Amino acid sequence: MPKTIVRIGLVMTHSLGFYRDILRGVKAFAIERPDWVFTPIAPEARAIELARPLSCDGYLAHVFTRPLANALLKLRKPVISVAGVLPDLALPRVAVDHVEVGRQAARHMLERGVSQFGFVGYPKHDFSVKREAGFREIVESAGLTLQAFHERTSRVQEPTGVWRWNQPLMDWLTALPKPVGVLASNDVQASQLSECCRQLKLLVPDQVAIVGVDDDDLLCELSRPSLSSVALPGERIGYEASKLLDKWLGGSPPAKTTLVLPPGGVVVRQSSDLLAVPDPEVSAAVRFIQRHAHQEMRVENVLRHVPIARRALERRFRKSLNRSISEEIRRVHLNRSKQLLVDTELPIATVARMSGFHDGRQLSILFRQATGITPSEYRHQFRCRP
Repeated sequence: MPKTIVRIGLVMTHSLGFYRDILRGVKAFAIERPDWVFTPIAPEARAIELARPLSCDGYLAHVFTRPLANALLKLRKPVISVAGVLPDLALPRVAVDHVEVGRQAARHMLERGVSQFGFVGYPKHDFSVKREAGFREIVESAGLTLQAFHERTSRVQEPTGVWRWNQPLMDWLTALPKPVGVLASNDVQASQLSECCRQLKLLVPDQVAIVGVDDDDLLCELSRPSLSSVALPGERIGYEASKLLDKWLGGSPPAKTTLVLPPGGVVVRQSSDLLAVPDPEVSAAVRFIQRHAHQEMRVENVLRHVPIARRALERRFRKSLNRSISEEIRRVHLNRSKQLLVDTELPIATVARMSGFHDGRQLSILFRQATGITPSEYRHQFRCRP
């Protein structure tokens, strides 16, 4: 007797890295379900109607328009959304903590001494609104201000589609005080913002530091200079969405409307790799600390590189960065440990040694003091892959 087939409709485009990561997560889960058969369907209402005769048992969908949502709801089949555009739809979804995306970008820029900020996004898309809110929260809590530019369009469009060139954006960018750090709501906007800077002969990152969102490998490396970006847990989204759909198909509808996953942190490339500190000794000291983030380090090591009295350098550190030399060393070491915890399977003791700590115990103590959780808990919480 032939084995039962479960047909899964994959309603999403393959155009960007985020979507492809989601599909990789779906594939990872499907290893456990060899009876699943995938049916790719374009994310359009008409395509859903045309695919109706295929009788899919359930759908994993990037739902970014109401007509698409309505077409899927009419099927009366289990649908899990993986979009961050229309949060009020009557569909369970797996989403990113978009507010935390904005917070991470703001902290990244503040750590580099940026004191003037801008945001480019959409006024109606939920993911953009929340990313701006998180970005603004951290900026304003530091006593600074943020200027925003919103793409103005009368219709809801695919949120990561081609962004139209427009003179208002160029005027806004020209009028921003410089140097400035700008968060774009996604990598498409960030890469095109970078091209705007080239047209206006604005230096990136010296005059305009840019951070995008999605960590799309092609867009980030295609940008000139390469684009820093907040990484999203696309593979985990795909895996968790598949898990929810599988339970639903087994007779257990999702208990929660939305499952929210944390972002993976800023992947630093050239577009924000600056130190916006006018003090040359402080700048030289910080760059030395960053270059040696993999080594144990004391303040004395820094002072040998920057020939200035310790008291004077400490005072200038406080004035420029509002932290001491020791605090900067610890911050850089902890950031490196976080990156290794998320990106590798290295044992905690190895992560500690490769992050400038004496051993795993020292890392665990300082890590918990800084974050409130252990390195192992951090790895479990923020790891993008399932």
